[in-house]
Formats: sequence, C-alpha cells, structure tokens
Amino acid sequence: MLHGLSGLLPAIADQNLDEAAIYRREALYERPRYERSRGLTPAAGPLLCPICGREAARFLPFGLGGRRNARCPDCGSLERHRFLWTFLAERTDVLRRSLRILHTAPEPCLEPLLRARHGRRYVTLDRFNPAADVQADLTDLPFPDRRFDLVLSSHVLEHVPDDRAALREIARVLKPSGRAVLLFPYDPKGPTREDPAMDTPAKRLAAFGHPYHYRIYGTDTPQRMAEAGLVATLVASTAMLSAHRRRRRRINRNHLFLARPRAGAGGASGEGS
Repeated sequence: MLHGLSGLLPAIADQNLDEAAIYRREALYERPRYERSRGLTPAAGPLLCPICGREAARFLPFGLGGRRNARCPDCGSLERHRFLWTFLAERTDVLRRSLRILHTAPEPCLEPLLRARHGRRYVTLDRFNPAADVQADLTDLPFPDRRFDLVLSSHVLEHVPDDRAALREIARVLKPSGRAVLLFPYDPKGPTREDPAMDTPAKRLAAFGHPYHYRIYGTDTPQRMAEAGLVATLVASTAMLSAHRRRRRRINRNHLFLARPRAGAGGASGEGS
C-alpha cells in the first residue's frame, strides 16, 4: 500500500516509469505526517476500525479516485485490510496460536500485531520495500518446501506478470495442513481480464485501473489456482458480514480466497515447526 501514488501518475505515464522506479521510493511507504497527527485525538463516532479499535465520525479518503471514508485515521487501514483482519480473527486460529507465517508486501496496520503474536516465526517479504525481512520475488521464494502454516498476500498477485508461477511457489512453501489467504482485485461477473498488449503503465492504468496491475481476476480464479496446486474457496464480505457490521467497520464489497495445497501437490522436503 503506497501513499501519494496518485500524484506520480502523470510522470509514470509520460516517462513510462517501471514498477521498480516507483516502488523503491521509501517515502511512499510512510503515512503523511498530517494524517498521523489527525489520528492522535480520540473521537467517538459511528465508524469502528476492528484492527486498532478507533471510533470516528468519518474516515479519510484514499485511492487514485479518492474513495470517501476509506482509511482509518489511526492505523491507516483500508477496507480490504479491515475485511482481512475480521476474517483472520473470526475464521482462523491466527490470533489463538503461534504459526509460521509468510506475509507478502506487509501492511503497516497489520504487521506489528502479527509480529507481536508470532515473533520470529513471522516473516515479511517484498520485492522493493527495504523494511521487509526478505527482499525477493514471489515467483522465486527463497524458502524450503512446506515451510509455512500460513501465507498472507493482499493485492500483490495482480502486480506479478507470471502470477501462475507465484501461485505455484505459494503452494510449494505451504505445509500440507497450511493455508493461504489471498486478496486481489476481483470481479465476480466474468472471467479474468488480462491482455499482454497492455504493456505500458498508461495502458494498464486505462485497462485495469492501476499502472502496475496486469489483470483483474474473475470467475475462473479457482481453476487458475487449481492448476498451480491450490484448492481455493471464495469468501465474500457480503456473505460473511451483515450490512450493519460492514457499514460500522467500513468494509465494502470485497472478496478473498482461502486456499490450501492440493494433496500431493507440495514439495517433498522442508522443515517442521
């Protein structure tokens, strides 16, 4: 999750800047000072962030289109982060027992909580962010087979040109009993939209709504994961949470996939817990 990307869009399009040129700018990973200061004064209200517990009359805007009431003024969480945290807290044992976790492109609102709970068994990974524990490509993970109980990857796979290779790597490093929780732009109304002709940031912005997205996932996503060795289940925020809870937590219509390794699809070697 980058801050200030919208202000760079003209330069990205005009200069055809690649992802590395933008995502290695450390300042983009830091919340603006004025936003952090706005989160220091408690103010009760109808909105509640389930991650940090902040109540507020309204949240801050965020995104290339300036979505209203999107960002928590304290922890900086967005709608997808609040949905992910609610799912982890209510549908998994992540907060109840120690697990070996791989978290790709870790969100600042989630990383401290997960690291405090799981300690050195929690590992973060990013291609560009120097604050991550490991800097590596998701298509070539530097870990042994069957290493992790859980892989968390939110809004990363759409940035990967060869996402099938990344999915195979996720399947490889999961223990047979492990799970992956995967989020990305998803449209339930049709198949995945991708086009190799969208080969510049400007074209991808026009086609997929972001200069560094290579696709919008669709109804064929479970099959795409199955081909990589993962059995996936779709979880919709509208099915999991009542309309009242979604309004209260500012969780929009969102989706995640809970995936497990297909029997016999994982690697043959690895380390135990």
